[in-house]
Amino acid sequence: MWYNGRCEKDRKVNNAHTVKTICTTNCTWRQTEGMVSRLVERLGEPYALEPALRAFPTAEAVAEAGENYLRQEVKLGYRASSIALLSRQVASGDLDLEGLKHSPLETAELYERLKSIKGVGQYAAAHILALLGRYDYLGVDTWARKLVSERFFDGAPVTDKGVQEVFAPWGKWRFLAYWFWDWEG
Repeated sequence: MWYNGRCEKDRKVNNAHTVKTICTTNCTWRQTEGMVSRLVERLGEPYALEPALRAFPTAEAVAEAGENYLRQEVKLGYRASSIALLSRQVASGDLDLEGLKHSPLETAELYERLKSIKGVGQYAAAHILALLGRYDYLGVDTWARKLVSERFFDGAPVTDKGVQEVFAPWGKWRFLAYWFWDWEG
């Protein structure tokens, strides 16, 4: 939780990043914003200096709320079970997301490890890898396909594999190449 610019416990911040990433899957950005806003409004603690502002909820708060609350009140849909389980694992210490920052695993192994987390598929694993400072994988979603289709394929449909092939020359930096590409140029 963030107070006065300092983080209480990093593992909670990484739980937040992972939860937010799961909230981006199979939906529009507006739906993601709604899910995250409801999580914060309903489960986040007020900021001491500005009580109208709330912090992203801790793993403990999300775990305690439980799957039914997340599904019905926060309206996370099918994501509720994954987010409840993830938060329980982080809160109990069974899953150390912060420890993944310094993992000795090769990126491919870490990618597979991330995909073993319920609710984390290829897109989410690639996104979380980037948050961990590893840019070897590109999280392909409908937006990436749209951008690559327009920029590299004259608007023709492009597959996930096609998107990956466009950025393959950047090797372990492919996510950054995609992220900083001049899409408007």
